[in-house]
Amino acid sequence: MPAARVSPADETSAAWSAADRREPAAADGPGPPTAPPASDDHPPPSNHHNHTRHGNPRLAPLDGAKTPCPVTPKDVAITPTTTASTPGGLESGDHGALWRRSVGVRAAAGRAEHDSRWQKDVALGRRVGFYRFRGELGTGNFSQVKVAVHCLVKEKVAVKILDKSKMDAKTQRMLSREIASMEALHHPHVIRLYEVIETLSRVHLALEFAPGGELFQKITSDGRYAEDDARVVFAQVVSAHERNIVHRDIKAENVFIAGHNLVKVGDFGFSTQLRSRQEALSTFCGSPPYAAPELFRDQSYAGPCVDVWALGVLLYFVVTACMPFRAQTVAALKKLILEGQYSLPEFLSDPCKRLVMSILQASGGDASSFPSR
Repeated sequence: MPAARVSPADETSAAWSAADRREPAAADGPGPPTAPPASDDHPPPSNHHNHTRHGNPRLAPLDGAKTPCPVTPKDVAITPTTTASTPGGLESGDHGALWRRSVGVRAAAGRAEHDSRWQKDVALGRRVGFYRFRGELGTGNFSQVKVAVHCLVKEKVAVKILDKSKMDAKTQRMLSREIASMEALHHPHVIRLYEVIETLSRVHLALEFAPGGELFQKITSDGRYAEDDARVVFAQVVSAHERNIVHRDIKAENVFIAGHNLVKVGDFGFSTQLRSRQEALSTFCGSPPYAAPELFRDQSYAGPCVDVWALGVLLYFVVTACMPFRAQTVAALKKLILEGQYSLPEFLSDPCKRLVMSILQASGGDASSFPSR
């Protein structure tokens, strides 16, 4: 996303009914538009108003320190409390250094409260909290993503801004899931959530910034990855698939480039946390070209298996720059996926072909660990 892109609820992800799965209606193209999920499986509990944030050590929240909005215009309503869990901070016992940094930040915040320029920036929507906006990265029906800079540590972040007046109950649940999942996942290949700032009209998510943008855009413009590079990228995405959190919308558009051969998974709006890896889910969501056969065929499914199938589709796309299942309608796409009809280009190596085939098996299976399904 840049580090963050517009929530799946805005644009490209889907949840479709049982009737749609059995008798799909015609669509206009191979990547049909999608809608929010029809129900929740087990969204983790979350509270938008007051969150603990962990992440980049330079941006990690401070122990016992308030993170106030420097001014309180009519649109600003909260001062979220945050605590720290940073390398070299509480975890290493360096409480003195952390306390000194906390005092410094609070002193800077106090000075900023009297800064008329700061107040003007907030009133004009050029700033929220300590983040000053530098440009727009993306926009959707009720949200947008902007690049911003933290005014104290000068760290660049992506801020997802959601308009509360346009959020229905399903979208609010998706936001809760996204926040809770990203709080639970501290992984080098998962986009970090640094802070949530809620005002009277908007929710702001301060996210790790990935300067390379979406993997989808990279491959669309520059072509397929060489297999050696694809192996590195794919291993990173697979490594992020852990801790009993099912993403349910893995696709190239939700993988972001943070550096050379360095990627991170983001957009956890459809994610859910499992009680066990054998737990059956019933909410059918995601993007149809990445959908596993069981999403079209069964009343319920194993979440990890669905993610593994999507990883296989992603691998195919990374090494070929095209999708394995391509059709003009959802009905035709469903037929191809259920029958496992796809071809492997001759230029792929035999080990790569075997890996793709081991994942994209229409018969599936009950295994919930990678690479078997």
